[in-house]
Amino acid sequence: MTQPKIAVIGAGIIGRTLARRWTEAGYPVTFGARSPEDADLTDYADSIGAARDTINAAITSADVVLLAINGAAMEQAVPAMAAAIGHKIVIDATNNTGGTTMNSVALISEHAPAARVYRAFNSLGWESFADANYDGVNGDMLYAGPAGTGQETVEQLISATGLRPIRVGDAAKVGIVDDFVKLWFALAFEQGLGRGVGFKILTRDLKE
Repeated sequence: MTQPKIAVIGAGIIGRTLARRWTEAGYPVTFGARSPEDADLTDYADSIGAARDTINAAITSADVVLLAINGAAMEQAVPAMAAAIGHKIVIDATNNTGGTTMNSVALISEHAPAARVYRAFNSLGWESFADANYDGVNGDMLYAGPAGTGQETVEQLISATGLRPIRVGDAAKVGIVDDFVKLWFALAFEQGLGRGVGFKILTRDLKE
């Protein structure tokens, strides 16, 4: 499978960590930013071998768009990106914790109806993207989105972080992925397990 060009929209810890993992794996990555000449972003992008551009220019030149901005900003940001997104693969990694829904999958699909939209990279802390290994066992990443070539690409990008991709279904199942966000917050903070919390789905063949 060819390595897709990735636009990372959002230069916070999630966007930067995933950009680093993907450039380490050989993927061409471009940060899309309102101020691509920002000195801090320039230094970081140069250090990992990523490019920088304006948001819509980065999206236009990409095959895959990772949205990793503040979830509350999506209502205004998505319409401005919609024309550039077109039919591309979009990964919604945002969490609008104070909104009616935590994800923006429906919003993206409304404004960019030809896009193939996935919900992923939102249910774990960035630490699990930086290091997916838990004492010799790699963690899992649950995601939702349409089957087909987009699915293969998203699974390829999840695997590049060391996490095992687990698809829970199409866009109708994004709520299940969001439930794992709530579970992660409850375990990490309310129960004091810390940001290193991860998930592992166990399977086996049952003998009749």
